[in-house]
Amino acid sequence: MQQADRETLRALVGGHRQAALGSLADGSPFLSMVLYAVERRDAAAPAFLIHISRLAPHTRQLLADPRASLMVMQPDVDTDDPQALPRATFQATARVIHVDGPDFAGARACYLARLPQQAYLFSFPDFLLVRLTPSAARFVGGFASAVSLDAAQVAEALGEG
Repeated sequence: MQQADRETLRALVGGHRQAALGSLADGSPFLSMVLYAVERRDAAAPAFLIHISRLAPHTRQLLADPRASLMVMQPDVDTDDPQALPRATFQATARVIHVDGPDFAGARACYLARLPQQAYLFSFPDFLLVRLTPSAARFVGGFASAVSLDAAQVAEALGEG
């Protein structure tokens, strides 16, 4: 991955807070919109944090099958060629971060640092904080500019805040 692509990917992911979440509904793809924060921890690869309700289909689907996909893309705001907009799709594994777990407080603080207006949702008993750990990604930096990344390359690209 070229340095310019790495910078574009980092800016794309760091510059947005919403993404399309893909989960599996009885083996079929299911998409929904979620808010996310990028979590960077010592001795761990960067991951995405989402805070989702057990009442939502995607939450039940992730609890049944932790395979997920997260797509972040540059919004189309009167763009001449929307195909040239940067976007990244991450394949990931979803894991609930339990309230009584050792890394809950840090993950919650990371999420709320990015999305402070969502603090009230942490008082709702049906909400879960979930970590999406990327295993691969496909990054399209623009028209005719695309690269596939393995887990180590994703970690390297997203590692610096």
